[in-house]
Amino acid sequence: MSAPESDATDPAHTADSAQVAHGLTEAVEVMDRLWSFGGWEVTQTHDSLRPYLLEETYELLDAIQQGDTATVKEELGDLLLQVLFHSRIAEAAGEFTVDEVAAALVAKLVHRSPHLREDPIDPDATVAEKIAAQEKAWEERKSAEKSRRSCLDGIAMAQPALALAEKVRSRSAKAGLPEDLVPDLLREIRLGAPESAEERLRKATLTFADAIRTAEDTAEQARGHRVPLTAADWHTYWPH
Repeated sequence: MSAPESDATDPAHTADSAQVAHGLTEAVEVMDRLWSFGGWEVTQTHDSLRPYLLEETYELLDAIQQGDTATVKEELGDLLLQVLFHSRIAEAAGEFTVDEVAAALVAKLVHRSPHLREDPIDPDATVAEKIAAQEKAWEERKSAEKSRRSCLDGIAMAQPALALAEKVRSRSAKAGLPEDLVPDLLREIRLGAPESAEERLRKATLTFADAIRTAEDTAEQARGHRVPLTAADWHTYWPH
């Protein structure tokens, strides 16, 4: 799928695009030069770079929280390096290139944002109405793309426990899970116990997630097909 059409007649837009393309091309070329040197870079793997990716992400979050624009710019560059690095590792393995990464992103954005092409949103709509239309289209097309069986599919289970708990609760609520089925351990954070709050919350969240998937699977087995669960269904098929 191609990217949204740009206004090629706008000189300012053309100049900006050329500048962006030049900067990104230079970044890719520098990564290639580092790789061609045959030193530390070529010994790295997707797995070995995980700590750096996580650290750079937190450093960016710190800069955003502090409102430090210069540091935000620097940390975004560090994250871009991670994208280039992982893409170069994949290219060396014959898997994909950084150009394919960018193309996949463009295809995803255009497909999930129909207002960019075939289904424009009323320009006179309110901001709230535009956001609602965008979110509806995004979720519908994302669901069609992924063919997900569970309301929890696609959640990164390795993320920090608090973020994970919030995501699982948000997804399950959208799927109609009644609030009374949410365990107490996911309602409040307790500090000072023998086990760390992080580990306790993670274990509780993973147990909760397993229960959600079990209920979905049990309902499918009982009814012979998989459809969204109602509040009554969740109570009926909830594991005890």
